[in-house]
Amino acid sequence: MDESKSNVHAGHRQRLRRRFAENGLENFADHEVLELILSYAIARKDTNPLAHRLLDAFGSLGAVLQADPEDLRKIPGLGEVSVSLLSLFAPVARRLLAEQNEEPRLPTSASAAKYIASLLFGRKTECLYLICLDASYRVLYKCIVMEGSIDFVPVSTREIVSIALRHNATRLILAHNHPSGSPLPSRQDILVTQKLVHALAQIDIQLSDHIIIAGREYYSFADKHSHVNPMLSRETNGAADNYLGVVYLPEEDPAAHTE
Repeated sequence: MDESKSNVHAGHRQRLRRRFAENGLENFADHEVLELILSYAIARKDTNPLAHRLLDAFGSLGAVLQADPEDLRKIPGLGEVSVSLLSLFAPVARRLLAEQNEEPRLPTSASAAKYIASLLFGRKTECLYLICLDASYRVLYKCIVMEGSIDFVPVSTREIVSIALRHNATRLILAHNHPSGSPLPSRQDILVTQKLVHALAQIDIQLSDHIIIAGREYYSFADKHSHVNPMLSRETNGAADNYLGVVYLPEEDPAAHTE
C-alpha cells in the first residue's frame, strides 16, 4: 500500500474514533461500528470492505457480535486478533446486563423472561439456568447447572434439588435457551418439567416457572394463556392449581412494594 492510501485510511479511522469520543455511537451506521472495532485489531489497513463482508455474511451487527468464533474465522481477511475482539462483546454484554439486574424481584413471567434473556444473551448452545427465589420472589442465587449441544441439554433433578436446599429457596425458576429457533417446548422439556414439579413438591419448594428463550421470543410454562398448558394439565398431587401451580403474582404497581 502506498503512503498516500495509508494516510487516507489513517485519517478515516481517526475521524471514526473522534466521532465516538465526542458522541458515542450516535449516528454510526452498522458498518461504521464494525470499522471502528476492527481498527483496533487491524493496523494500517482499510477495514470498510471487511466490515461490509461481515454484515453480508451474518446479516446484522448483532449477529456479527454474537457469531461463533469458528464462523468468524471463515471470513476472508479476518485474523485471530479480530476474531477474539469481536467474540468478546457478547460475554461482556451478558456480564453488564447481569450486574444491572442484581437481586431483582421476579413476580411475573414477563419480568423473569427479561431477566433470563440477559443471562442467556449470545449463547450458541443450550444452557440451563436455575434461579432460586425467596418467598417475595427475590433472586437469592442463580447458576448454570447444565450445558449441552445446540439442541440438547441434560438435566439432573438431584442436582437442582440439592442447589435449592443449599440456598434455602422457597421457589425456583428453571430456564434454558433454544438457540436453533422456536421457544416452544420440546417433548423432553415437558417431561423434565413434570419430573421436577413432582420432585420439588416432596420438599415443599415450588417451581414458579420454566422459561425457554429463543432470540427475542420466550415461552413460559406458568403462563395461563399458553396454548401448551392443556398438554400439561395432569394433577401434581395437590401441589398446584394448574400445572405449575401458577405462583406468579398478577401484574402490579412496583410502588406498592417497599423494601
